[in-house]
Amino acid sequence: MDFSNIRIIFIDIDGTLVNSKKEVTENTKQSIKKVVEKGIKVVLTSGRDVIHTIEKSKEANASSIVITTNGGEIYDYQENKIIFEDILPKSKVIDMWNYCMYHKLGLILKSNTKVYYNKYSLMKKGKKYTLLNDISECKDYNISQVLLMSNEYQKIDNAKKYASSKKMFITSSSSSYHENILSNYYSIDVNNSNVSKGTGITYLLKYLNIKKEDSLCIGDYYNDIDMFEKSGIKIAMENSVEPIKEKADFVTKSNDEDGIAYFLNHYFNKED
Repeated sequence: MDFSNIRIIFIDIDGTLVNSKKEVTENTKQSIKKVVEKGIKVVLTSGRDVIHTIEKSKEANASSIVITTNGGEIYDYQENKIIFEDILPKSKVIDMWNYCMYHKLGLILKSNTKVYYNKYSLMKKGKKYTLLNDISECKDYNISQVLLMSNEYQKIDNAKKYASSKKMFITSSSSSYHENILSNYYSIDVNNSNVSKGTGITYLLKYLNIKKEDSLCIGDYYNDIDMFEKSGIKIAMENSVEPIKEKADFVTKSNDEDGIAYFLNHYFNKED
């Protein structure tokens, strides 16, 4: 394959950039740094919130633009600029809050400055995460994504149906929910109906005046399928789900075998 025309690389975080211990290895950091130094943009593209994605982008030596909340927001942290955001209507945020509180579901609200959670959340609390006892305490309604979680499968399945009835879109789900396997954690990500990693990529390519065929993406999971469809060259991790592998032009090593570094060093940094 010829990668000489590639100007931008989109990389998923979980299951792709980080290993099973949620680490970005030194080998991966250095391989990304070398690619960026060649003038190629490396954009982390994740279902994670803005705060977390920026932290991983800096850690990985990636470019300053990130696509977050499964395409709900594109942010340049070096320029401190929102390039794109698709905000949920305040009425829908309040609606989902009330639904989760009534049914005792964990809820996380993701904005470009804060991450809020309710008392039923199963998340690990972070220093920039804020507990809300009531939705009236929310100071920032620029919410691009709502994450719902529970240790009961049926509660999340019912919540998915409810969100869909409100014309909201499930952009991602935990593997335990997607595959309906026994677990102590089930979750879904909820965005506006037109949001996906693919729509985020399409917007950013147009914004940067880069052709689709001059782009490359690397992913592993179901919410990366639309990203694959909107990018030029598709790279799957060895640990990817089968639908991703089927769409891939190339399958690299797994995330626990430095698959990102293996691919970048072999095809982009081989002269170093």
